[in-house]
Amino acid sequence: MKKLLMFAAIIAALVSCQSNNKKNAEAEMADSLAMIMDEPMIMEVDEVFTGTLPAADGPGINYVLTLGITTDGLDTLYTLDMTYLDANGPGKHQTFHSKGKQQKVHKVVNKKPKTAVKLTPNNGDQPMYFVIVNDTTLTLVNDSTLQETISQSVYNLNKIKN
Repeated sequence: MKKLLMFAAIIAALVSCQSNNKKNAEAEMADSLAMIMDEPMIMEVDEVFTGTLPAADGPGINYVLTLGITTDGLDTLYTLDMTYLDANGPGKHQTFHSKGKQQKVHKVVNKKPKTAVKLTPNNGDQPMYFVIVNDTTLTLVNDSTLQETISQSVYNLNKIKN
């Protein structure tokens, strides 16, 4: 009988401990959730633009530009893959990768406001500039002057729908 009573007491103590631990865990989770809800919500979304631009020594360069956009409006990072078509002979392409910071640039060009995306590579290469034509089109321009060439449409990248 003593053994049975002792066994019942041990089980009651274990159940009591588990109940307290569960309550503590629930309280800690509620506190964590409250802290997360107090933080401003920042969501990152990627926008992907593609296009084949002219190349001096080949049929073209395929661009795949991924811009990281945050909902809080801060500038973020980019990745750019440039695949030179037939760079090493017919059907032998060569791809170069670039990563870095992207930021929006606002200028007045020929008395018209222009907005562009400036891509600054992490490796120290020269920045690249893409004028924002509209929500779905970016145009590669030569430099920070944001001047477009005469046949600018051949330098367009178009947004891919997610």
